[in-house]
Amino acid sequence: MQKILIAPWGNFSSWKEVIYLFDGIEKESESSLSAIYESIKPDKVYILVLDTLSKLESENYDEIVKEVKEKTEDFIKDKLKIDNFEVIVCPGVGTFFDRDTNRTYKFLGNLTDYYSFALYELSKRLDGDLEVHLDLTHGLNYMPVLTYRVIRDLLEALSIKNKVRLVVYNSDPYVGREKEKLSIHIVEDEIVKPYYDFKGINVEFLRTVGFIDKKESGNLKKEINMNPKIKELKAIKQNINVFIASIVYALPLMYSTFYIKNEKIKPYLDEIVNIFQSKIKINCDDKIITRPLFLTENFNSLVMAWFISKVCELEEHIKEELSIEEIEELADTIFRENKYVQFVKREMNSIRNIANILVNEYGIEELEKLHKKWVPIYKFRVDKEEKFKFDNFLAHGGFEKSITQIFISDYTIEKEVIEKDGKIKEKLKVKLSKKETRLRYNPEYIIEENGIKKFIFNYTNKKGELEKIDIFKELEKELLNKK
Repeated sequence: MQKILIAPWGNFSSWKEVIYLFDGIEKESESSLSAIYESIKPDKVYILVLDTLSKLESENYDEIVKEVKEKTEDFIKDKLKIDNFEVIVCPGVGTFFDRDTNRTYKFLGNLTDYYSFALYELSKRLDGDLEVHLDLTHGLNYMPVLTYRVIRDLLEALSIKNKVRLVVYNSDPYVGREKEKLSIHIVEDEIVKPYYDFKGINVEFLRTVGFIDKKESGNLKKEINMNPKIKELKAIKQNINVFIASIVYALPLMYSTFYIKNEKIKPYLDEIVNIFQSKIKINCDDKIITRPLFLTENFNSLVMAWFISKVCELEEHIKEELSIEEIEELADTIFRENKYVQFVKREMNSIRNIANILVNEYGIEELEKLHKKWVPIYKFRVDKEEKFKFDNFLAHGGFEKSITQIFISDYTIEKEVIEKDGKIKEKLKVKLSKKETRLRYNPEYIIEENGIKKFIFNYTNKKGELEKIDIFKELEKELLNKK
């Protein structure tokens, strides 16, 4: 299991050297990171700092990031003697006075951009079985709480398929005494449990801040809406929401049939961040940085969609048909802690017994007619009604009888003797092969145009009229309206 150490930092240039005490170690250092590092020996260290550490001497934001990054790297190499680290520069807000330059620096924007950007950056770096150590000692103002939220959100998703542990640290406060001894405390140490209540995405991934004028705001919105990548993203949004819903509601066949590869989502995230950063204005004379755009909750949901796509990818299960055995494997892996998995398990029990109703009601001949053919599940029901009901779709783990087909290629029949009310009665019992019995959605209802999929159920009502039900639309609505 890989160990990662993450720490949000404020302005390290003002830190004093103290003695940090942790796990039997006394470490003289300017940062608590040194003692924790020596104790846990992490494979990688990630330091999160704010762009507010910049002197704002360039109008190019990439140069601002480079300046802060190099300054932080020099401090770590010189003071902490650590080499397996990476510095991540995040957007910050606030007004700061620098005594060295006797200047006031203003960073105008939205505070939540820190969370969104840190989520985006760390989602690219967390993978597999993981032990994350989070040191909140040096975080400034909003940094500790938002960093903790980022880590918690990512690890709860990561633990869907992986073993994940989180350890959180904080030290005694520094009060200004020379060579003060400060103890580092473990605030939290737990095995992280999976979380499935992910949010769906709407169309607005960037918004304008309230302090810019209406004309500039209107121009920015128009430019964003005309961006080709944003247009593509709006078109594929529903497909992404369907994938999210397959994880939220434990729908194995929706997951396997309509899975979206993380590589398909990633370019849209990169483009949104590129737009966000490209509009940042830097006034070197007045020492003001202005971010006219901010990243929305929809951006955060898109990051999580990309991340869970990466986490939950089981290549051998991504296909249009699944055997009962494969469905049960999904129920025991990525859906194992999902509260809706009970519907999947119940439905698999029902499907394993599906032929019994048919055989005992109509005889073996009826089963033989359906043997080795793709047959809608409703054909095995006594009512044999072909009508899609969305409530049934969720209640049956996505295996709604009107849209789901079953292929029975191998079965055995046994006679079972039952005594009831003093009478002996023979009953036939059909056993289906879990490996050879497969399920799929009726391909006639699945349409794909320009890489965008739709799932439309068509049926003829009692008046003889053709009606259509957009299953993706119903599922997306359920996801977006959930509380």
